[in-house]
Amino acid sequence: MHFGPELWDKYGAYRAPIALSFTFLILLRTYIIWIFSAVSRRPDLDLMSLFYRNKNDFFIALIIGTLALLPAVIFSLRRPNSNPKLAKLWKFMKAPLILCCLLDLAWLLIQAKSHYFQFSGFLAIQLLLVSWVLFYLLRSKYLPIFFNDWPTK
Repeated sequence: MHFGPELWDKYGAYRAPIALSFTFLILLRTYIIWIFSAVSRRPDLDLMSLFYRNKNDFFIALIIGTLALLPAVIFSLRRPNSNPKLAKLWKFMKAPLILCCLLDLAWLLIQAKSHYFQFSGFLAIQLLLVSWVLFYLLRSKYLPIFFNDWPTK
């Protein structure tokens, strides 16, 4: 499939798809919740206990989300004046995202099993979103082209 100049930015590189930004939000949700709970600092509102049953669940989710941190950092450094070594790394950043999705899905299924597959709306939404991200990463025709492109001066 051919993607033409209508998808290029001012540097002649392919624009980032919006769905990739949503992918980073979904895969890094533990870090986002952690930042929000650290910023709120209200004693009557414990955000962490709303989302995670215990500290182990939180730490495991952090470890799984760590796989998506490197692609997110390199994505944020995707500029024409950035280090050319990042361009070589960028080509391989789809694999950590897929691995992160697979581990996240496995962890969510383990959590569902520990609740004896009793319905949980929060868990169901997470399973749906992470499944969508995995489907997007595997089926997108634009992502392979986007991951092979890097802006130049």
